[in-house]
Amino acid sequence: MVYRCAVNKATRYSTYFGENLRDLNLRIGATERLLESIEPFYQKVQLVILADHPNMFRIKGHVIYMGQNLVEAPGHLEKALAKIWYRERNETLFVQQELMEEVATDFLVYLLAGDLDIGDPATHVKTAILPVKWPYVIKSPEAYCDSPWKQSEDYEICASGKNLSSIAPEVLEMSLRPLLLNSWVKAYKSLSVGERYQFSRKMGLIIRGEYNPVLSVAGDATASTLTRATAVLKNFNQYVASADLTKTSNTYRLFAANFANELRSHGYEKAFAEASFDVLYVSNQKLSADTKAFQELLKIAKEQPQTQIALRDQDNLWMLPSKFPIPIKTFGQIKANRTIVEKCGGYSFSYVMDYSDSTEKLLVVEHCDPKVEIKYREYLKSGAEGFALENKGMSFVQFHLPSLLMKRDELASVLNVQDFIKKRDVDNPSFKSLGWQEVRFSQTANAYQPKAYVDAIEWFRF
Repeated sequence: MVYRCAVNKATRYSTYFGENLRDLNLRIGATERLLESIEPFYQKVQLVILADHPNMFRIKGHVIYMGQNLVEAPGHLEKALAKIWYRERNETLFVQQELMEEVATDFLVYLLAGDLDIGDPATHVKTAILPVKWPYVIKSPEAYCDSPWKQSEDYEICASGKNLSSIAPEVLEMSLRPLLLNSWVKAYKSLSVGERYQFSRKMGLIIRGEYNPVLSVAGDATASTLTRATAVLKNFNQYVASADLTKTSNTYRLFAANFANELRSHGYEKAFAEASFDVLYVSNQKLSADTKAFQELLKIAKEQPQTQIALRDQDNLWMLPSKFPIPIKTFGQIKANRTIVEKCGGYSFSYVMDYSDSTEKLLVVEHCDPKVEIKYREYLKSGAEGFALENKGMSFVQFHLPSLLMKRDELASVLNVQDFIKKRDVDNPSFKSLGWQEVRFSQTANAYQPKAYVDAIEWFRF
């Protein structure tokens, strides 16, 4: 038994500290040395480890309350120390203050080992600074809790699986954390070795810096989710770009320029009006993770992480490989380089042109028998010809919509595209407008490729 002054009574001796003290000292010592090499702590820090609340993470002043699970998982203890150090210096109020704290302290933890290694004690999945793209980083509360990128403060509520709606307001901002950190780290790595050293020594000045123009302290809660997420990126970029350090430090000016360029390279320049994907699958029926098309495209997305694949129905959109949907109303406009639609029955050119504002190529697949599985692997690899090779006997048409739009008026009267193409009435003014010189038949693909003045229809098979 030992006497515990805090509760004014004798308590049972715990062997935990004796068994873990060496590891704790090493972790705390390494973090402390890094932070104090920049600027020393203002006050001593106290750590309280809680066995009865294993996923708790709270910081009150200079006291850290952490559950045993999070203490033992990598990164959270280091993150807590970095947060106290950050808060000692944080003198700037602005609307994305909490997100800035996350990104800045992530960067400080990154400086310890050259990567961000914060682990989930339940799944043992760790964060890693990997390429991410807008708008793929936006998450639902369920997807956020499934990710190792959730705030340490949210582990307790995510572990319970209850009242996830209570964290919904912060999920939007925190979803952007990996995108912002990736851009921050890449901007830092673009500096020379000497410039990196100068930049890291200025972290205290960056945190407490003055900003001109003055940063906003309120956001627009009535805007759509995508619009608000865009505003977050804009405000964060302004935070970096408007610091007074840009007037006095060449190194910081270079970092700020690099950071803006990195955000653009990750898709931020397109963020204002739209969510943009490489391939979008559109379903007229309600989708779920058990749908055959969903499973097919999910597998491809996992194998080809560099390809941005999304699925949507009337209500939701899935940004693969995430299985968690985001409401369509979240997005203003959704665009894709290629769009896939499965349809049963005839359709007009007007139906096709309804997609002209959202995609360049439209693949319309005739799919009336739900038992027939459709494959898309070769389509993603080599386009409509690949689709034809992989799906023998499947009827389809691929349209090039910018070309088709040139003949909108001439084709407006066509009510059935399939019959129109099958008939190929060379005397029909609508058909003449396509300018087909010949129709080549591919033996390997068992499909047709028109040669025309206007490439409105690229491949088809009936």
